[in-house]
Amino acid sequence: MQFVLVDQPDSVHFYPFSLTRSLTELRVGIFTIKERWDDLLNTECEIFTRPYLQGLYEVSFLHGEHAVVYLNATCVPDESIKKALFNLKEGASLLDEDGKWIASYSKERSIGKILLGDPNFKQCIPAKFIKNAMHLLQLNAELIQSDFKQVKAKGSPIEVDGSNRLICPENIFVDQGAVLSGVSLNASDGPIYIGKNALLMEGVAIRGPFVMGEKSVVKMNASIYGATSIGPYCTIGGEIKNSILMGYSNKAHEGYLGDSIIGQWCNVGAGTSNSNVKNTAGPIQIWNEHQKSWDTVGNKMGMLVGDYTRFAIQSSINTGSYVGISSNIYGNGLLPKMIPNFSWGITKGYVLEKAIEDIQNWKKMKGFQILDAEKEVLTALFHME
Repeated sequence: MQFVLVDQPDSVHFYPFSLTRSLTELRVGIFTIKERWDDLLNTECEIFTRPYLQGLYEVSFLHGEHAVVYLNATCVPDESIKKALFNLKEGASLLDEDGKWIASYSKERSIGKILLGDPNFKQCIPAKFIKNAMHLLQLNAELIQSDFKQVKAKGSPIEVDGSNRLICPENIFVDQGAVLSGVSLNASDGPIYIGKNALLMEGVAIRGPFVMGEKSVVKMNASIYGATSIGPYCTIGGEIKNSILMGYSNKAHEGYLGDSIIGQWCNVGAGTSNSNVKNTAGPIQIWNEHQKSWDTVGNKMGMLVGDYTRFAIQSSINTGSYVGISSNIYGNGLLPKMIPNFSWGITKGYVLEKAIEDIQNWKKMKGFQILDAEKEVLTALFHME
């Protein structure tokens, strides 16, 4: 069977992160959505996404006429879904108990026809879905727990030296090549996973549930609370709580980050902090970019920050802030709660060519290059504004 992960039209609920890449690259728990499906199915899933994003992903299924299994990228996979997929007959679809689409085995190449399916060949099973960007934070602790079991069952952790203080060591997994000394890891409230070739400097204190991605660095005396997931190639410092950094981003200095999601290739300047609770302890509203309206999201929420965005030093970020992609942000006092794509300061004005040049400079610092396909995505988004 060939498996294809599908971004549905409701991916707009994952702005700003779904603007620049497929939902399958969203990180929650230890893995991205795609990594979790690949691991469960023991194969490399392909990606079917919106036309302007498709150039980021190599595909072979679009050029054939054979049947493939299409999968809802927002569905959280499990063993019961895996079993149902491998028993799926051509032309049939899987739905959850409320009629939400999970998968189809089809020769179709149109997303609309795939989702419609054949009403005579539909099977219903229980399933869980990721609803929107903020739901990632709500699911993070649970998925760290389940992902940790998978990693522990398949991998071989390294032994750490006696300079480190490990509480509940059976709930801690330090992967190959990781380096840590003089570190406190407390897994009493949830597992801790330290990825391959990661570096934790002396004085770091971490409470689980916590994930640290491959080749990421946590700097001296950082304090991190769960549930927090740090993606690959990140540099972390200061105080962090209940947050997700998708990967390749920096929050390297003092300052507070809480109840927030940071996209890829972002930088949070020294001394920058975000608010996650109003002084009134009242309900928080956050901008809904798709609906162009404000949504009430409870009484604790930090910020959502799109890919390629950077904050100047000492930035003060308001409770429940929505920050678009590819922006260079600075300003006095509390910053606005909604900052649009391609902002220079706090308003639109980042010239496309300059934005791409600056992204390339930041990528070089981690040994990467901006791809032509990324430039095309940014160009398409710039002209959509």
